[in-house]
Amino acid sequence: MRWTVTRALAMLLGGALSTQALAQQEEAVLSGPAPAFSLKVLNPDVAGRNWLSLGALAGDEPDDAGSKVVLLSFFASWCAPCKKELPLLVDLDTRFRSLGLRVVGVSIDKEEPGIAAAKRLISDHRVAYPVLSDRFNFVARRYLGEQAPLPSVFLIRRDGTILAIDRGYTKDASAFLRAQVDEALGLKRSAAAPRAPAAPAAPAVHKP
Repeated sequence: MRWTVTRALAMLLGGALSTQALAQQEEAVLSGPAPAFSLKVLNPDVAGRNWLSLGALAGDEPDDAGSKVVLLSFFASWCAPCKKELPLLVDLDTRFRSLGLRVVGVSIDKEEPGIAAAKRLISDHRVAYPVLSDRFNFVARRYLGEQAPLPSVFLIRRDGTILAIDRGYTKDASAFLRAQVDEALGLKRSAAAPRAPAAPAAPAVHKP
């Protein structure tokens, strides 16, 4: 696990938890299976389904024979860093879907206006991967805890275990996340150096 992720989380959460405690949390998540879920799809016309479960893409017997790695990104319509990340996710989906990457977005917007805004956002960016609605934040709490930076990205292996976690969005996130995806798909070994802790202005923070 990257020490930079732990340190950045410690800063963003205002020191509420010690760096050691955050490291233990991250290690616990990385050592176990990704929490299961089944959520409604916000863009069924382009995603080709009305509901999606993690088990369809990863786990003991995934329905999707071509799925190798799931990129799960939690976002909200009001989150400025999430809007910056969206074109990157669209690009990753376009480039690597045929190679086994399955990008999945999860909106944590709770109210109808926010959900409608999320739908407009994914429509404006022509998002073709499934975007799910977690309006009661049941899934978000299992992945993010009570408070975490947005966007939060989880790379999940085909067997259902979590490979990597990336929190927030900084200026080098594009190159870093591409390197992570390349490595997860076995395309090349990531040569990217660990990111230095960033101090983005007013980071978006998830609070269920």
